Amino acid sequence: MEVITLNMDNIKGNLYMGLDCSSKAIHCVWVDDQERFVAECKWGSKKNTFEERFLDFCVDFWDSLSKIKVTLNDVVPVQAAVEAAIYIQNPKATIAIASVAGLARFACHINGFDCEFVDNTKWKRDILGKGNASKLEIKEFAIEKWGKDKFPEQDFADAACIALWKKRRYVDG
Repeated sequence: MEVITLNMDNIKGNLYMGLDCSSKAIHCVWVDDQERFVAECKWGSKKNTFEERFLDFCVDFWDSLSKIKVTLNDVVPVQAAVEAAIYIQNPKATIAIASVAGLARFACHINGFDCEFVDNTKWKRDILGKGNASKLEIKEFAIEKWGKDKFPEQDFADAACIALWKKRRYVDG
């Protein structure tokens, strides 16, 4: 797991956490009320099977969220959104992604973070104006909004847009 540092000096209001889940990792991005990029983190595993990877990175995610909760010390409310699993490739892959997404949402709930699932076409339509936006379009939007150095992986761009969707939904309804 990468180390996450949340600089709370300039944070007023809420933090918005976007989570993009796969069978290999959980990518997380935090934005604030001013839609500024606050932090990113990835919990992942390179183990061979999903069963091994799931236990490896999901335990790290679970532990990290409890530490993040202590760091925030209930000073800054957290609103979170997890991209809902979509049917891709095959049923086994879909079940794996749904397992990770479900664990991510539950871990958020246990730590007191308001969290909901969001369909990928919903956040894409609301943020990019196009429900079937491509990976390239998502990354281009994210780079234009927050800068190139923030997105070493595509999944961070997705997570940032999911966090932005949650922020706008929370503020604008």
